[in-house]
Amino acid sequence: MKKRLIGVLLALSAVVLVFLVEQVLQPGYWIKSLLKAAAFLGAILAYAAVSRQGFLETIRLRSLRGARALLLWMLAFFAGAALLFLCFRDQLDLVGIRESLVRKEGLTRQNCLLVFTYIIVCNSFLEEAFFRGFVFQLFRNKKAGALFSAVLFSAYHIGIFITWFNPFLFILCLIGLAAVGSFLQWVSEQYKSIAASWLIHACANIAINTVGTLLIFEVL
Repeated sequence: MKKRLIGVLLALSAVVLVFLVEQVLQPGYWIKSLLKAAAFLGAILAYAAVSRQGFLETIRLRSLRGARALLLWMLAFFAGAALLFLCFRDQLDLVGIRESLVRKEGLTRQNCLLVFTYIIVCNSFLEEAFFRGFVFQLFRNKKAGALFSAVLFSAYHIGIFITWFNPFLFILCLIGLAAVGSFLQWVSEQYKSIAASWLIHACANIAINTVGTLLIFEVL
């Protein structure tokens, strides 16, 4: 119980630290990414040391077997993210989001493809390792672990899009992210590895970052 409590405190501290970096310090994108990686990986490594288990076991990363069905979920998440954008496009402040990406994230036409590639490949893995791997296993009860992981995953995103949406869409996004987190946890459990949820997460990010690229190039 003491080890699990330490793990919960480490997880909460990491998310709060990332929020402060995002909203208070507001460094350049790559510095912010390094600080986020340090916070998440630091919490994981600290818990691995306390619980005396290996890093890969702490994040629940194992080889995938029988993963053909994942292709359907990957395509569904890509299509779903694109469809959500089309459904709510008129309610989004696209100019404001573009300005936020340029001013706050420092995105330009020259670096946006590199940044979005990092988000799709590396950032999605980091989030899956932290939320679906490390955070989930802090509870003996799997339902409690899945709920805590999903809620924390949703709350973590507040610092990213807090200025992007009106109150209604903001609340809707939080609920949607919690639901997505719960589903990704279920997928991870079905395949006994975060590699499964990572692939789906990456596909959703491809759709989202395609929209971001179109915003940066002022196509939208």
